[in-house]
Amino acid sequence: MCASKTKLSALLLAAALAATPALAAEKKADPNKGEVRRLQQMQRQLEQEKNLLAEQKAAAESELGEVRKKVDGESRRAAALSRDAAALRAARDATAAKLAETEAELRKTQEAQRAAEAEGKRLQAALAAEKQQLQVCTERGQELRKVSNQVLDLYEKKSCLDSSLQREPFTGLKRVEIENAVEDMREKLDSQRVGS
Repeated sequence: MCASKTKLSALLLAAALAATPALAAEKKADPNKGEVRRLQQMQRQLEQEKNLLAEQKAAAESELGEVRKKVDGESRRAAALSRDAAALRAARDATAAKLAETEAELRKTQEAQRAAEAEGKRLQAALAAEKQQLQVCTERGQELRKVSNQVLDLYEKKSCLDSSLQREPFTGLKRVEIENAVEDMREKLDSQRVGS
């Protein structure tokens, strides 16, 4: 805009300098003619200034239109970026919530795993104790079977003579022998009881 004012001033100065000798010659000839020419020149200069100002106005309006278009474009871009940022914040919040939920599930799963491992160890210890008790019971059962077989053998081998001697009232040796055998068998059986 300053460049156009400078050009305008230069044009006015050039026109004034060009018109000065012509005006001097005309003044001598006709004083009104010079005045008319001077007014015509001023009118032309004013029209030139008017045209120049109209061009400058049109250029300024065009530039203003471009600036408005840019501002509108930037406003739309800013609105789009704002929507994108809001969408990203929402996605971030959703992801953070999902992460918190997953971490909570992980903690529950880890607790369940620890509880299952503890239960597994307890069950393994119980199984080992049961196996040991089964072994003891098996051994006691075998011992009881031996004692039972001995009792059955004694009963099977008992003869009529042994029965008579058992009731023999004078010495009672056979009866004492049988009582001792019964007591030995009873001790063996008592030693195989679960509580002993």
